[in-house]
Amino acid sequence: MPADVRKEHSHSVRTSLKEWGTSRAVRIPKPICEQAGISAGSELTMQSGQDDRGAFIMLRPVSRDAHRAVDVPYISMDEVFAGHKESYVPCEADWGHDVGAEVVE
Repeated sequence: MPADVRKEHSHSVRTSLKEWGTSRAVRIPKPICEQAGISAGSELTMQSGQDDRGAFIMLRPVSRDAHRAVDVPYISMDEVFAGHKESYVPCEADWGHDVGAEVVE
């Protein structure tokens, strides 16, 4: 299990890997599905990895943030700028003189 899993909010059960055609399958108990907010037919992402305890397989429900390329917690813009007190005043940037094909007339 990845190190960032909060122990007080996790269930742990023992299960076994079964054959399902040419694939493998694991039954997920109802309490774990309920905690994860998934049910039969839910779309999941599957990731394998390795940590200090060995190899693992992680399943996550596909969410509105599924397009993200990395697995990071969602932080809203309000949270990002929570400590910022000044109002934003846009200004023009001086990039210097036009040169070469950049010359605009």
